[in-house]
Amino acid sequence: MFGNNLLTTDQVIQHALTLYQEHTAVHEAQQRKQKYSCKWQPPPVGSLKLNVDGATFSDQCRSGIGVVLRDDKGKVTFAASKPEDAIADPMEIELIAILRGIQLCIPLGIVELQIESDALLVIEELKKDGKSSTLWSSLIHEIKTLLSSFPAWSIQYRGRESNGVAHNLAKFAWHLDDIALWWDVIPECISHAIWVDSSL
Repeated sequence: MFGNNLLTTDQVIQHALTLYQEHTAVHEAQQRKQKYSCKWQPPPVGSLKLNVDGATFSDQCRSGIGVVLRDDKGKVTFAASKPEDAIADPMEIELIAILRGIQLCIPLGIVELQIESDALLVIEELKKDGKSSTLWSSLIHEIKTLLSSFPAWSIQYRGRESNGVAHNLAKFAWHLDDIALWWDVIPECISHAIWVDSSL
């Protein structure tokens, strides 16, 4: 049983393997000191880029997500920070961050959307064809369903260095009781990260 859901043996095995792969990937990256595109890059002209991140606050027994949508000039269309229920699994909160970001984008009529996250295994799982056999299969299915509403979209991994704005927004959720949403403005909690992205 997990979260009041009965899991199959395959799901439990897949979950264990995923955690092992995540540990191995982080360990190898640290040893090689890999850098994956250490600077935020604006999307192509006519596209919008959504950066997302999740954070867990074990001392508060809850989590938070941060999302920011920017255009090809780096201008912020919206930024959002939202607390979530207690989620101990890092992959689950990263998936929820992607889901919330997409939900905010859908009413905007975006033609071409790029999504970036610093959760490598989450991105790899979302790029797989067919139904997911992981513990997060329902979340993954919901994300893929929502993505189909965009005429053109892509989703890719970028290192933490290029995801600083979303990371700061996710951490800011620690201060909130409900969603904070900023349209066409830069909140103080991300002003420095925005400056770093534009000055590198």
